Amino acid sequence: MTNEVVIVGAGLAGLCCARELHHRGVRFRLLDAADGVGGRVRTDVVHGFRLDRGFQVFLTSYPEAQKVLDYPALRLTPFRPGALVRAAGAFHTLTDPWRRPVAAVRSLLAPVGSLADKVRVARLRSRALKGSVADRFRDPETTTLDALKGNGFSAAMIDRFFRPFLGGIFLEPELSTSSRMFQFVFRMFSVGEACLPAEGMEAIPRQLAAGLPPESIR
Repeated sequence: MTNEVVIVGAGLAGLCCARELHHRGVRFRLLDAADGVGGRVRTDVVHGFRLDRGFQVFLTSYPEAQKVLDYPALRLTPFRPGALVRAAGAFHTLTDPWRRPVAAVRSLLAPVGSLADKVRVARLRSRALKGSVADRFRDPETTTLDALKGNGFSAAMIDRFFRPFLGGIFLEPELSTSSRMFQFVFRMFSVGEACLPAEGMEAIPRQLAAGLPPESIR
């Protein structure tokens, strides 16, 4: 019996494609050159430590993840909502004021942007949370950097906070990524928790693969 579909690459996209085909009763073969599933989402165990490859974090608010993953089985452990920023020769904590209002008082005094910049963050959050995710992807499009400048953020706030934070997520410090994707990411961080699975990020693709016929993956 021949396969109807061949999927090249067993990363998250390939696994989700295979999952959808399996649910629809379509025969498929999922191929990958690596020694396991996950693509870039892999975890190595070295001397008893679990080491995720690259910059990895999982946001519980991802709409597609909520549809396809069993969160309790992943045993997700959340980070505190905020960031530790090095500026003016010291580390400063920026905290999400909507989730940790008491701790956020110190954030207002941190030399990472001005007080006006922090007010602009609140406005940016309000805009990102309006309507649906699809609505935000219909907004006028520019680059992330131009969107930040258009919202009035100072150069200090962009260079000390947004550029290192978003540059790590988008893998490009120029912040040329679409402003629509920026709003999506900002929304996801605002409404969900940033977590890691107890068994490392590779637990996510392993869970997806576990629901597929073993003989379908090579």
